[in-house]
Amino acid sequence: MKEIMLVNENIKLRDAIDDDVKEYLKIPFNKELLEMYGSNMKPNTEKSLDKARLLVHEIKAAPYEWAIEYEGKFIGQVRLTIDNENNKAKFAIGIFNSQNWNKGIGTKVSNAVLNFGFTELNLHRIYLKVLAYNKRAIKSYENVGFKIEGEEREGTFINGKYETDIHMSILKSEYEQSNE
Repeated sequence: MKEIMLVNENIKLRDAIDDDVKEYLKIPFNKELLEMYGSNMKPNTEKSLDKARLLVHEIKAAPYEWAIEYEGKFIGQVRLTIDNENNKAKFAIGIFNSQNWNKGIGTKVSNAVLNFGFTELNLHRIYLKVLAYNKRAIKSYENVGFKIEGEEREGTFINGKYETDIHMSILKSEYEQSNE
């Protein structure tokens, strides 16, 4: 069982629980969310029980992946995928309930996970890849200190066209400097 990370009085990061399946199934797919994830799925696609169970299972199975709980409800997930050889991790976050966007939740969660990665895991570097048109995510990543390293021009094929990925990272020294 993962340790619970309290982000603030309303937000906590925790291991997934079986009830998260029901919570996830209640929230319909959102057109903008699917676009930000780079999915080819249609918004009116029905969520499947099997996929919801798989999502919860994957959170439970990954050592550094947490369910994001906001005001007692499962609203997304966040993870670090560790590369021990190079002392770095790939960062990913997703808030699937659009009612919880633009509240600063993603920024607060990202900060908590960066803090965990740099202080508890003693990582040197945390990096991510984000679609260039996902301006809200890029702004949130910049707010917590990620810097744009470059782009992978037209590296992803989505809905019949090529899209550009932005590569971003933050180093431990940069994180420590910004939190002094």
